[in-house]
Amino acid sequence: MRLRPGAYLILGMLERGVRTGYSIKRTVDRSTRFFWAASLAQVYPELAALEADGYVTGTEEPHGNRPRKSYRLTDKGRAALGEWLRSERVPDFEQRDEGLLRLFFADALPPEDALELVRRLRARAEQIDARFQAEILPLARQAGSRFPLIVAREGADYFAWRADWFRRIEAELASELDGTTP
Repeated sequence: MRLRPGAYLILGMLERGVRTGYSIKRTVDRSTRFFWAASLAQVYPELAALEADGYVTGTEEPHGNRPRKSYRLTDKGRAALGEWLRSERVPDFEQRDEGLLRLFFADALPPEDALELVRRLRARAEQIDARFQAEILPLARQAGSRFPLIVAREGADYFAWRADWFRRIEAELASELDGTTP
């Protein structure tokens, strides 16, 4: 079985000590979501496939009346994760950003509406920047692991830059509408 990137997300989370599908999803939402998201609809089938192929083992651990399964890496899973981490292949970069897709097509809007789109995108970037500063970076520092903190710092730097970039674009478009020079 050739593993997909989402499988490595699961293997990595298990390596970090996250044991259940729900916990993996919750941890992803608080860590990798800004560059690699996963839904419960992806996590559970991926765990099942990894278990079927011997990369992880699962143990039933009911929680009250609710069924729950806890997972751990097998030697095969640990080896696959290590091989992937050491791979010399540098994957292509792909960014999916609906806001930038809208901005790409904003010539179809009146200038005032395009400016309002940029204002919304700037406000969202500022919200995400604030979240990184208030929540994501402190969580990464508390985790006590070096590389999640490094990645969280990259995210914080990126969203601070992004908010500033949208502020500059907003000022440029506003000055064009006002007939002034930025």
